[in-house]
Amino acid sequence: MSDQNKAAVTQLVEGLGTNGSPGAFDVLHDDAIWTVMADADTFPVSGDMPKLAFIEHMRGFHESLPNGIHVSVTSVIADEANASVEATSNALLANGNTFNQVYHFAFELKGGKVVRAREYIDTARALSAFSQ
Repeated sequence: MSDQNKAAVTQLVEGLGTNGSPGAFDVLHDDAIWTVMADADTFPVSGDMPKLAFIEHMRGFHESLPNGIHVSVTSVIADEANASVEATSNALLANGNTFNQVYHFAFELKGGKVVRAREYIDTARALSAFSQ
């Protein structure tokens, strides 16, 4: 199951980019919760999102990027119930800035589906890229 979990979370994380599989969000359990681990007072995207709200957030994010965003998985560790993924992304933003981000994702899985996701990002890097 750990190999299946590795494949599932790789598909999901790569699917966060516009280069990913269109079915990537199918890896999320219907009751999945996605949490961006950031301080709501300092970062506009933070806290818990149920699956459908997270998918809608990602669609809006993708639409705001003139040339899309490429996400690459750089490391995956998984067992029967958990997975850890490191990834990078790059995109050209509408403001002309380049967005190069680093991520760590901690996933909890049941039956090959992600039930809980915690996303850690470099918030200073994101705020700098999105500022005018």
